[in-house]
Amino acid sequence: MTLPIPPSIQCQTEAACRLITRVTGDTLRAIHLYGSAVAGGLKPNSDIDLLVTICQPLTETQRATLMQELLALSSPPGASAEKRALEVTVVLYSQLVPWCFPPSREMQFGEWLREDIYQGIYEPAQQDWDIVLLITQILETSIPLKGERAERLFTPAPAAQLLKALRYPLDLWQSTADVQGDEYHIVLTLARIWYTLSTGRFTSKDAAADWLLPQLPEEYAATLRAAQREYLGLEQQDWHILLTAVVRFVDFAKAHIPT
Repeated sequence: MTLPIPPSIQCQTEAACRLITRVTGDTLRAIHLYGSAVAGGLKPNSDIDLLVTICQPLTETQRATLMQELLALSSPPGASAEKRALEVTVVLYSQLVPWCFPPSREMQFGEWLREDIYQGIYEPAQQDWDIVLLITQILETSIPLKGERAERLFTPAPAAQLLKALRYPLDLWQSTADVQGDEYHIVLTLARIWYTLSTGRFTSKDAAADWLLPQLPEEYAATLRAAQREYLGLEQQDWHILLTAVVRFVDFAKAHIPT
């Protein structure tokens, strides 16, 4: 499915595409816009999500250039009226067609990496089950900014591998330290995983929260409601105070999300 680029992010998105095209050159296969911008609507703190597909691995120079120059095009959530946070994931086409499990990503840029990038620290290529979910979302709804439409480039992941990718994050959140600093994102991600494993469909974080809230005991509904309100830009939360409640929500969700 192809939709128009939301006007509010067109200039920033086009600037990111020009940078990516310049740095990757002839190795670029496609750039797709996905996520809130094309499915569910942009919220105040929503990122601009881009998937970049290339035909050859990035050189270290290309990786450093992309990471450093994307900093100037991106802004931390809520910090600028003109710019949004960018999340840019770079993958090799040969990891996706035919599928490799788990697939590897060449690079990922996001605002959570800003301090590392300032210091010249760049993540290397690494395996990432989330790529399976990204391609699934892109096949449902995306805009090809460069290259062909998603359905002409990619094939859906087998159901068993999609299920594994959906459940993989649950193993990452085992302790308080694992959730501290990313509380509201983790709570909403769990709601979305719960929704998808229950319905077989993908949806936005706030829509998943709306679906799940009536099903939860009030103790856990209150935590999800707080995360949703911050995501929607309605109320900033003190997650240090709410950390124990978040850990309890994570444990409850992991015990009740369908297998």
